[in-house]
Amino acid sequence: MSRFNDNQDGTITDTETSLTWQKKDSRQLTGRWMHLEKSQKLAKEQSDAKTGGFNDWRVPKLEDIKTIYDKSFSNRDFGNNEIHIHENFEKGGADCCWTDTINGERAMMFSLVKGRSSWINKLGDGPFAVRLVRGVRQEKSNP
Repeated sequence: MSRFNDNQDGTITDTETSLTWQKKDSRQLTGRWMHLEKSQKLAKEQSDAKTGGFNDWRVPKLEDIKTIYDKSFSNRDFGNNEIHIHENFEKGGADCCWTDTINGERAMMFSLVKGRSSWINKLGDGPFAVRLVRGVRQEKSNP
């Protein structure tokens, strides 16, 4: 059984963290790149629409987005370059994603190619996207 379960409703549940992710990122959903404020608006719209039956979609925390990155995973971004997220996520997404970490006019992005974060102008349109998430991340317990 895969750690990332395709729920067949546009969402994927991570059985290790208990987070639920949207299968598509914002560019795949809307056909355009977007800055952080538009990403936050999209989260509200997806919540209002009860996508996947949920009304609590949000921009991920940096620690959340790090959990879907794994160098052993191979998927393809919009330019057919390799990104390191599970194959159950829709192919053709962005190679980096917004997080909710903000410092003045900048916000933290996370690279799905390199597994690193960097600061970007939060009103930059691209090629930037968000992969919406819901739930509270569960830490793995050590026996």
